[in-house]
Amino acid sequence: MGAMKSKAPPVRSEERRYFKEVRFRQIRALFEISRQGSFAAAARALGMATPSVWRQVRALEDDYGVRFVAAKGRSVRLTEDGERLMRLAAPLVEGFDSLRKVFLDLQSGAERVLRLAASASVLNSPLRHVIAAYRLSQPAVRLTLIDAPSRVAWGMVESDSADLAIVGAPSGVVLPPRLSVVPFASHPFEVIFPEGHPLGKVRKMGLRDILRHPLILAGEDSSSRLQFDHVVSEAGLTSLVNIVMTAGNVPSILNYVGLGMGVAILTRSAIEAISFPAVKKAGLAHRDASAVLGHDNLVIVHPKGRHELDHIRVFREMAAASLKVDG
Repeated sequence: MGAMKSKAPPVRSEERRYFKEVRFRQIRALFEISRQGSFAAAARALGMATPSVWRQVRALEDDYGVRFVAAKGRSVRLTEDGERLMRLAAPLVEGFDSLRKVFLDLQSGAERVLRLAASASVLNSPLRHVIAAYRLSQPAVRLTLIDAPSRVAWGMVESDSADLAIVGAPSGVVLPPRLSVVPFASHPFEVIFPEGHPLGKVRKMGLRDILRHPLILAGEDSSSRLQFDHVVSEAGLTSLVNIVMTAGNVPSILNYVGLGMGVAILTRSAIEAISFPAVKKAGLAHRDASAVLGHDNLVIVHPKGRHELDHIRVFREMAAASLKVDG
């Protein structure tokens, strides 16, 4: 008689349920699709084959009985249900991803790093005193300061190339939902012009009064520019805007205002970073424009749901305690 073939042991019902349950890898695949915008990009980020990512998401959709992604050409976007699930799941993924970093931080002798992204005007404002005090109190922390406009800075936190960012939260702009946003400070917008300029004589300055003159503005990724563009668009006055120069730093802007090229719109904190006496000495005047353009509302952002390292928390709390909201 021939040898009998051995039979595989039966799969218990508990095991079947296990393999049918939603696994963390499926949630992570959807998370990366929401970040990357395509199956191929998500696959590269996860180190997987594109079909594998596709199967993970399809398994998740089959389990929930709804569609989480919708294809549009080569790109994909989350459906309303997908966005809803990501709002719930993103903090879990962020928290899981940060476990290794927290574990290493708790080990003795581990290097501690804080990467802070903010615009030059914020870094040169009263925040510099917080930075100086932090370096004295946390000498073992390797502090890296990154000069970046607001939109770039909050993107760096979202992509994990910065740990914290201090950015403007302009009207009409919603910061990414995966970021935790804490109010930090508020500064009125100012219009800067040469002494004797017509804007200095207008009794009640309105938006049309400002737009009658050539403008020197900060770059498009700055919070002040985002706020300005929103206010002008809401008023339906975009066609009146005449921008003669954009610049990434305050001294350049003020130099060209002094040459008579146009008027500038900056926050009070940006001007104070180089001191008002210097502005006055340059023959420039300033005027509060908050009634027209509002305030630059600074916030501190960090990843939502991620385990926060102690030395990062210390800086955030020091900054919040030192800078009070004004205006």
